[in-house]
Amino acid sequence: MRAGDELTENTAGHVHDDRTHTRSADAMIPRNPLRALTSPALWRACAHLATDGLVAIAGLAVLTVLGAGICGIPLGLVGLPVTVAAGWALFRLAAFERSRFAITSGVAITEPPQPPWSWRSLESVVTFARSRCTWQLIAYFTLLTGVAWVTTIGVALIWAAPLMLALLPVYCHFLPSGEAAVGPWVVGSLPTTLLVSLVALLFGAFVSPLLVRPLMALDLALGRALLSRPRGMELVQRVKDLTESRAKVVDAAEAERKRIERDLHDGAQQRLVAMSITLGRATSRLKKSGDETTQKLVEDVRRETLHAITELRNLARGLHPPVLTDRGLEAALSAVAALAPVPVRLDVQVDPRPSATVEAVAYFMVTEALTNVAKHANASRAWVEIRRDVDQLNIKIGDDGQGGADPTRGSGLAGLEGRVSGVDGRLRISSPVGGPTVIEVDIPCG
Repeated sequence: MRAGDELTENTAGHVHDDRTHTRSADAMIPRNPLRALTSPALWRACAHLATDGLVAIAGLAVLTVLGAGICGIPLGLVGLPVTVAAGWALFRLAAFERSRFAITSGVAITEPPQPPWSWRSLESVVTFARSRCTWQLIAYFTLLTGVAWVTTIGVALIWAAPLMLALLPVYCHFLPSGEAAVGPWVVGSLPTTLLVSLVALLFGAFVSPLLVRPLMALDLALGRALLSRPRGMELVQRVKDLTESRAKVVDAAEAERKRIERDLHDGAQQRLVAMSITLGRATSRLKKSGDETTQKLVEDVRRETLHAITELRNLARGLHPPVLTDRGLEAALSAVAALAPVPVRLDVQVDPRPSATVEAVAYFMVTEALTNVAKHANASRAWVEIRRDVDQLNIKIGDDGQGGADPTRGSGLAGLEGRVSGVDGRLRISSPVGGPTVIEVDIPCG
């Protein structure tokens, strides 16, 4: 599966999850009032709404301390730690609020990334202030201060008013006048108080559960809008995760190539060299004994052993040349240029050295390109220029051959594109018919 397909699938998965959460939030309190009364979701929602005021007070306190800390930043030692502590508390309080939503409503709100905290670093405060998540949380707890008045007082009235009216027949005659004012009506007799009590019970059973739904929906809308990761950041984070995981895969593959090269060099190759020496000694003894037939067989075996050593050495060098690790890109490519069938002008200026993975990609890019020049270009000369520009490695490979190189025709250029794409590099090829051919590669190496 390609990385783009994987990214699309994962993004679609996140979208599907968000829609699932939306449906579960809308359906958490049954629409049937009688079913709602026996549903734990209704009473969890009521508990959530009733505690909004406490969270709002805590949020207002944190914001007050945060404002005082920001005002004290010019004082340095006082302002910085207070601001960082208040910022940390703001994100912790937001995490608690997300947990509260998850427990009381079953809605999972994605957690935004936190800025790095440093008690004595002004850069930490600047990062905190520049974060979009910070301003979302400030907006949430500021708005929650007003919303909590509606939700907390609203849920209290939704249940307290019907309850008080339902108990009116019990305490009405204890009132000073023996009567109670219910809106524009004055209720005092037993039949009227019983009627009011019945209406209150019906209201509490059939209407109050339905009134909890819009209050909880208001709370959920505010939480989803301002407590979650900002829109688009989920995709950005996913791309970042995929980029990091791909870089780890490339690094692991390069480390494995090094390990195989080292094992071949220090293991199988050394054993073959020892075998060749032993066969040489056997040849000398057989020569003295006069057994020419056996001597010829041993010499043939020794000759094949030497060929195997040469092939194994070339294979190990092709996996990862030791000189690349020991002395860097310029020394490794100098050896390649010296063995090339066409004269190669080499100009390498990479200071400081890039990572081992980038060096390996650049090395194999150049070696494969020069191999293509020798096989297909019919060139009389070639050149390689490599420069490091801050966080980017620029490679230019050219020849004066016949041109007409086309990656779509299954040439070795397709392999170059594959290597470059593995490290987020860019490959540009200019090869008009008649030449010259110029390959330019940009590889990030920050």
